[in-house]
Amino acid sequence: MELRQLKYFVGVAEALHFSHAARQLFLTQSALSQQIRLLEGELGVELFIGIKRTKWHKVELTQAGVLFLNDAKRILQLSEQAIQNVRQVGAKQPVVTLGVFKLILPERIVGMLELFATHFPSLPVKLVELPDTVQVQEWVATDRVDLGMTVLPLVHEGLAAAPYAEANYTILMNRDHPMATQMGIRLEQLHDQKWVDVGREAGVFFGQAEEICRQAAVNRAPNIVQHVPSFELLKSMVRLGKGIAFIPASMDLQQEPNLLSMPILNNDGTPFRKIIIQHVLIHKIDQATPIVQALSGLVKMDMAATQG
Repeated sequence: MELRQLKYFVGVAEALHFSHAARQLFLTQSALSQQIRLLEGELGVELFIGIKRTKWHKVELTQAGVLFLNDAKRILQLSEQAIQNVRQVGAKQPVVTLGVFKLILPERIVGMLELFATHFPSLPVKLVELPDTVQVQEWVATDRVDLGMTVLPLVHEGLAAAPYAEANYTILMNRDHPMATQMGIRLEQLHDQKWVDVGREAGVFFGQAEEICRQAAVNRAPNIVQHVPSFELLKSMVRLGKGIAFIPASMDLQQEPNLLSMPILNNDGTPFRKIIIQHVLIHKIDQATPIVQALSGLVKMDMAATQG
């Protein structure tokens, strides 16, 4: 008997409906039904009345199921308490260091720290800002930091990556720009535009921006008027009308009334999604500590829940 099977059983028993429970548990209905059948087979009793379950996916507990529900809840509560107890002890261990690529959006970093704090409230996390995506990988691979927030691709072997977000590219422009009234921009319209850019040292962002333009035969190089070290300066330059810029679609512009994030479109008017930014939390595979494995596992579960 597995704890996850108890969790699935309690979920169905409380929802009184297989389809509803499957959605809440982020499972397919067939997978949930299979796990319940396995549990019933191990116990040697039916936990739900079979006819209703088969015809309408509604459930009604058998007498054995009613009795088992109380015990299952108690076991799950004890299990959760045991996890919290050991985490509180583990959190007293040395600080976890998190290397962060400097162009990762602040809200993503805050979200990651909040996720960690929800499950490990006493765990201290030290942030280390690093200038490019490759250096984040190098520091993780050489044990200079425990975890890293970066973007794909990985260039170092021996690293595990847990995806936590992805974003499309859009065009940042001043609202006074001549193309600001359009619903979107085709790449072919970007010939002869002035650009502000985070520069080649930013690694994947610069490379992907160049690839986007290459696909449309747009030569940006002679038209980049300013390289900047951060997205904040990038926004300032665009706000002043110095040029346009590639940015992640997830960038928060709520406090920027003079700036506009313009979607990129294919020639047929569909959204351009051939190149995306894939955010990952990375750690070294060999000799990963239990706390590092646990934090990586949290990210995977959170991503699965979001996608579900």
